[in-house]
Amino acid sequence: MKKILPIIILLMISIQWSCEKAIDLKLKENEPKYVIEGIITNEPGISKIQISETKAFSDDNQFNGISGALVKIENKGITIVLTETGKGIYETAAINGTPGETYNLTVSIKDELFKASSTMPQVVPFIDFTLKPNDYDTIRVTPMVKFKDPLETKNFYWFQQFVNDKIQKEYRVINDDFSNGREINDYLPFENNTKNKALNFKKGDKLTAELHCIDPAVYTYLFSLFDANGSDNGAAPSNPLTNISGGAIGFFSAHTVQRKTITIP
Repeated sequence: MKKILPIIILLMISIQWSCEKAIDLKLKENEPKYVIEGIITNEPGISKIQISETKAFSDDNQFNGISGALVKIENKGITIVLTETGKGIYETAAINGTPGETYNLTVSIKDELFKASSTMPQVVPFIDFTLKPNDYDTIRVTPMVKFKDPLETKNFYWFQQFVNDKIQKEYRVINDDFSNGREINDYLPFENNTKNKALNFKKGDKLTAELHCIDPAVYTYLFSLFDANGSDNGAAPSNPLTNISGGAIGFFSAHTVQRKTITIP
């Protein structure tokens, strides 16, 4: 039996869904699995769920979308059925996410049922995104992000990074275990880890940081992706800790979005 690798796990990068991040994960199991990824934000626009299936390691890296699923999102007793707008792409414009509210996802594929739930946290203001003259060179830029963690709640944060509006492989997740109630000033590195010099940073490049306030289960999922490919010492890889029940891979997140942009001088 072929070893199965989920070639595509698409993290939904922005409310416009103009960019996607592909992550290669090595599964312990030998059978294909469904991959479900979805995001609802507090910005107006389209809510989208993507459904695909893991593929053999030797197969191509194209999105393996699954058609014919029944996808529903429920909030406060109102259920919305999403429309399939492309193979494996399910969308609705009828949902406008609200902080503090819980959204329940149900996906039916043939005779299988998958469920997930996510509560959108309150907005934690993204105060500043700055770059000092000595904090960049051609392959690494280290701007500073600034925000104030609320004292009264446990908070989790997800930073996504763009260069000239293109999503970067790197992202960062933070909790407030050691910073509860404090102002946080931290670096958010942008790096060119490839041999492609065309990707080196230069004057005029636009850097964008998106701050998402996420719930604990989504934080756990994103944090676990760091270990999904195994460690450098040869340890066996493990699957990320999904918040979707029923045996699928992926995540469902209702979160807030704030973004700031700076230009390399």
